[in-house]
Amino acid sequence: MIPYPTVLVVDDVTANRETLLELLDSKGYRIVEAASGPEALKLATESPPDLVLLDVMMPGMDGYEVCRRLRAEAILAEVPVIMITALDDEMSRLAGIEAGADDFITKPFHGAELRARVRTILRLNHYRRLMGAQERIHEQATLLDQAREAIIVTSLDDSIIYWNKGAENTFGWSSGEVLGRRTFELLNVDPAKYKEVRETLAVKDDWQGELVKTTKDGRQIIVEVRCTMVRNIHGQPKSILAINTDVTEKKQLEAQLLRTQRLESIGTLASGIAHDLNNILAPILMASSLLREETANANSLSLLNIIESSAERGTDIVKQVLTFGRGVQGERVLLDPKHLLRDVTKMAKGTFPKTINIVTRTSNDLWPILGDRTQLHQVILNLCVNARDAIGEHGTITLALENVVIEEAAAQPHSGAKAGPHVVLEVRDSGSGIPPEVIEKIFDPFFTTKELGKGTGLGLSTVLGIVKSHGGWVNVESEVGRGTTFRVSLPASPDAAPKQADAEAGPIPRGNGELILVVDDEASIRTVTETMLTRHGYRVVMARDGTEAIAVFVQHRREIRLVSTDVMMPQMDGVALVRVLKRLEPTILIVATSGLGSTAPRKSEELKELGVQHFLTKPFVVEKLLSTLGQILSSQTEGAP
Repeated sequence: MIPYPTVLVVDDVTANRETLLELLDSKGYRIVEAASGPEALKLATESPPDLVLLDVMMPGMDGYEVCRRLRAEAILAEVPVIMITALDDEMSRLAGIEAGADDFITKPFHGAELRARVRTILRLNHYRRLMGAQERIHEQATLLDQAREAIIVTSLDDSIIYWNKGAENTFGWSSGEVLGRRTFELLNVDPAKYKEVRETLAVKDDWQGELVKTTKDGRQIIVEVRCTMVRNIHGQPKSILAINTDVTEKKQLEAQLLRTQRLESIGTLASGIAHDLNNILAPILMASSLLREETANANSLSLLNIIESSAERGTDIVKQVLTFGRGVQGERVLLDPKHLLRDVTKMAKGTFPKTINIVTRTSNDLWPILGDRTQLHQVILNLCVNARDAIGEHGTITLALENVVIEEAAAQPHSGAKAGPHVVLEVRDSGSGIPPEVIEKIFDPFFTTKELGKGTGLGLSTVLGIVKSHGGWVNVESEVGRGTTFRVSLPASPDAAPKQADAEAGPIPRGNGELILVVDDEASIRTVTETMLTRHGYRVVMARDGTEAIAVFVQHRREIRLVSTDVMMPQMDGVALVRVLKRLEPTILIVATSGLGSTAPRKSEELKELGVQHFLTKPFVVEKLLSTLGQILSSQTEGAP
């Protein structure tokens, strides 16, 4: 029972109050007196008593009304009330019960009876409060268990004294497994971070931040933690409350979003670089073709071959950058896989250290595959470069191709894959192997185990992207110290045959004095194009942008047979120019050229809607442009009435 409980005695008769005071004062009670109902309500509200002894018959406000008003006050609703009355009838008792009284004592009464009644009521009320407190504690614990957050309470020495259901779900241990254990050891918290938390709590009573913690099954998760120092009524530290929120998935999504944004930035940058590089490479390729016609010297021709080969390699690299940056599908044709392997093997043997042995295994009956030559070259080359880096100075890279019919069960785990005939490329190295904890991450963009500056982390992610776009998939097996094997499965077309190259190209068509308007913002391209067309029987007028092209076209409107225009130009681009030209002369012939090619699909669609049917991607060789012009002009001549 409560020590020295407070009893409020309410009676308008002073002698009655003194009698009650005498009966209770020496028995361990603290007595407070009130001579009226309003005074009793005021005293009770200011300092709630543990019990009220209330006389019924009082002037102004009787005991029934006082009791009703006590019950109406939230802080007094549970204070027990014993009514003292001289009326011993059922109606009086019923009125008291309705008013909220807990017990009745009828005058006259003995002191022992009064004290017994008071003790009993106080004891019952005390137990009722204890039960209510336990029920509230139980309700609070239930609510805490419903929380998704991991709520942990530890003693000052870090021993766990409370562990809710959220903590069980987050970390894997049940409450019974962890009570008494220390969180620092159980959750494998970084010592430096743990020290920071404890030092901050000692000064500020609060710490908030992210911690890496280990679950029961050994996984590392990132949790957002809010720690609070809990103090007792005297202000002394008692325990530490920690609310943990698992943000691992959130962090992964944020990282993925950042990677996506970086990829988008790379794509935008790649498009700009590709446009500029292709404009730089275009005059090199065209000029080398023109120079070839002017010389018969073997050394000069050899140098021209090198120039053309280097420019073409630059073009292929630009395509690869665009493939990664923008996901360009590329041109899909039937290819012989062994030719792809032969090309890459030749390049690898010429550039890899001579101490690395490159072995190839193929058969003559390989099925053809439908794919983009440049992209598949890139896949094989990237895997070979990875193998070279894994080997170091000495070792063997084995490249193999084989026909495999994939069953449904083998294809099903791979998104977009289908069962049926496939060609499987195997790239095996005798290098250091990939640790198990790393192998799951190797296809992530920007993930690399190489030293800073020696790897971008884009190689394998590009490989995977290209292979998936071809309807295939990549498997990897590795053993530390024994080497790694990549297997690339690509859909095959057993009943088809790769297109054979033309045995010999026909003669380059020549012009017959037709006037061509060449529009390009690159002076070098205009100059080389003019030289090339003039040398092959055409007349040329030029413009450096769309605005100037319209003025030139209006001036030579009756003579111009065809307009060759760049798509990407400042001020007025190729699309806007074609739109104006078609209004001026609906039948004018147009050839669109672009350093971005199929990477500007929206502009290509707009040009097609305007009737443009011929597109050339820079850089192109002289023969390509001349053949296109000859084809267009001859078809117009044949179609003329």
